[in-house]
Amino acid sequence: MHESFPPAAELLPHRGRAVMIDAVLSDSEDRIEVTAHITREHPFFVEGRGVPTWAGIELMAQAIAAHAGLSGRRAQRPPRNGMLLGTRRYQTEAPYFPEGMRLEVSAQRELGDSGVDGAVGACACTIQGGGRTFAKATIIIVEIGLESLR
Repeated sequence: MHESFPPAAELLPHRGRAVMIDAVLSDSEDRIEVTAHITREHPFFVEGRGVPTWAGIELMAQAIAAHAGLSGRRAQRPPRNGMLLGTRRYQTEAPYFPEGMRLEVSAQRELGDSGVDGAVGACACTIQGGGRTFAKATIIIVEIGLESLR
């Protein structure tokens, strides 16, 4: 059976052009895969080049945020805010994601518990498209409940 997912924008605290992922492809307890299309509307688009691959860190972070948003929905609680604390070994194979490319961004939890206020987590992430791997990194995040922000 194929699970249907809500639009990515409904899972993130971001709004408008700050939402850089398009859709969830798959989601499980410790892994998510999302898509991101490289178009001229992307906030970091450079004419004649595409989107710099350094923006991939945000694509990875948004994949993780979408996973947290889906987990929250399943637990019947609002999405939790999170913060990107850092990255380890961000490696890219090209300077730009080309215009028109459909990227698949995956995040696999390696450390931490989802849904625990103040929990630090680490996810192994990759960005692939057109049969090649564009970027890899470990993303370090912390999940913060709304009650912590009051």
